[in-house]
Amino acid sequence: MMLPERLAPLPFEAVSGGFGEGVTRRHLLAGWTSMLSAALALGAPRALAQASVAAPPQASPRAAQHISQLLTDVPPPVAVAHSISYRLARREDADSRRLDIYRNQNVGRAPVLVFFHGGAWRSGHRRQYLPLGVSLALGGITCVIPSYSKAPGYPFPEPMRDAAAAVTWVRENIQNLGGHPDRIFVGGHSSGAHLAALLALDPRYLEFHFQQPSLLRGVIAISGIFAVGKGFEYAFGSDPQYWLEASPLHYAQEMPQPGTPPFLLLTGSEDAPGILPQNQALTDALKANRIPVETETYDGEDHSSMIALASLRQSQLQQRIRDFIKARA
Repeated sequence: MMLPERLAPLPFEAVSGGFGEGVTRRHLLAGWTSMLSAALALGAPRALAQASVAAPPQASPRAAQHISQLLTDVPPPVAVAHSISYRLARREDADSRRLDIYRNQNVGRAPVLVFFHGGAWRSGHRRQYLPLGVSLALGGITCVIPSYSKAPGYPFPEPMRDAAAAVTWVRENIQNLGGHPDRIFVGGHSSGAHLAALLALDPRYLEFHFQQPSLLRGVIAISGIFAVGKGFEYAFGSDPQYWLEASPLHYAQEMPQPGTPPFLLLTGSEDAPGILPQNQALTDALKANRIPVETETYDGEDHSSMIALASLRQSQLQQRIRDFIKARA
């Protein structure tokens, strides 16, 4: 696997079997990304403020219930810095290499969660996760949500190169926006959880930036995908060896490097086919190699409803994420 070319950080620009057995692109693309895209435009966060969002017709009943309770305002003391470039890009794809930051102005040098959105590696946008960013900021956690390059124009490993560059940018700059550079966590939903887990388990991406996975305090994976393969050739090609090298489960089953961070794996009992077996396999592999791992499955929740539930300000899932971070920050 080729590693990324060296790119210096840009100046600070802040402004206020298969994809696992049974997991298919249809299950993922019918999820959260398609739901909020109609509800949230891609403008500046404060321009998105409204009382709530309406669930689109394709939402499951459980997801629709959660989405109807989502708030998209940005209340004090939350401040947002948006559209910050974290990696050199051409004009036509510059927005895919930008990030948004949500911080609580009453909390100095807060722990930081870099959260990668889902979308089957080919769709989604950071701005769709405004409710999650605001919820975490209200809980005293600085949340950084990057966009990243997507297939088919930018297949793997380009999204990983972006993920590593985003974490490196956060490490070098977050102290200017209320975050602590030594208290960085990574997380994601679905394919975004794949990126977060691979950053922690395959050191090559962060090593390119002279960093190590040991800089990460923890990994939070919501309905994560940890073994890739058939059905997603558009993102990972057709070589089974390449699929293996792109799968976090492969590295967890080997001997992970010293300093591999602890994991929190969160799933729904009605999650997309293949998600629960993959999460169990990763749990078993991490435990076998004595990597701390915590798991929780939420009864009745599905692939899309999990990220909606995580974004609700007072939900048990949101609190679970806050507790995991604060216990290790």
